[in-house]
Amino acid sequence: PAQYDTYWGRTSLERFAKWNEIGLVMLLGTLISYCLSFILGGFCATLCGVFCFSYAILGTDLQVNQRNWEFLSGRELVDPWTDVGKGLYGALYLGRVVDATVVKEASASVEYDLLDFEDYTMETDELEKVAGLPYLLRVRMQDREGRALQVHARMSEEYLDLRPNQPLAGILLSTSPDFQQLAALTDFIVPDAECWIGDYPYLDRASIERFLANDDILWDIFQDEADNRARQGDMVWKNEEDAFQGLDEDQEEDEEVLIPSRPERRRRRGRYER
Repeated sequence: PAQYDTYWGRTSLERFAKWNEIGLVMLLGTLISYCLSFILGGFCATLCGVFCFSYAILGTDLQVNQRNWEFLSGRELVDPWTDVGKGLYGALYLGRVVDATVVKEASASVEYDLLDFEDYTMETDELEKVAGLPYLLRVRMQDREGRALQVHARMSEEYLDLRPNQPLAGILLSTSPDFQQLAALTDFIVPDAECWIGDYPYLDRASIERFLANDDILWDIFQDEADNRARQGDMVWKNEEDAFQGLDEDQEEDEEVLIPSRPERRRRRGRYER
């Protein structure tokens, strides 16, 4: 259902464009069906008309299935340890947010501080009103082995709570079992910010949340990615806001944030155990 919702639009402008598309297809379908009735007969014209008038349902279903197929490029997912050279390999990426900024386009070098967008909503995106394209979120992430990724997604109010050192997880796909070159990335979950980074829900997000919440070992590894450089016992102090670059020098001193102990982390993750 979440994949279908994406194609129906998340803002009034996107939904308006979707309904315009449906109306145009239905209108053209009526004209084409009328013409086909003289060439191929009434049966073919009726089939064409039924499809066009069902485009609101069938068209969205076709778009969803096409995007999912393109994501895998028609290849099967295989086990990188046993089925070498036989398909597309998948791996779980556990890392942390290094930086989160806002840009006008994916190739832009000018970045805006996410804290400056605290009142942002997709409905009131100023750039989209002027240029027709919305702001983008740029997230840099890294795991404990130093493997770094940079991803972009349409800016959303869901991302306003993203901060450096928050743990995240996602699925990486590659045609090579050693993952030297990536073929695709899924959406990424950031529990501390209560959001998923990504324009399209490739994963069953509810299942992933339950999977992370029910696996104690994986959850501990996941949380440890928040800061693996300085840890004493089961908790560590960190300065949350200072991790962003370019803050004003006269900004008030930030409060220290305590990453909770294991029992407390289990209490916080309880919202996923449903």
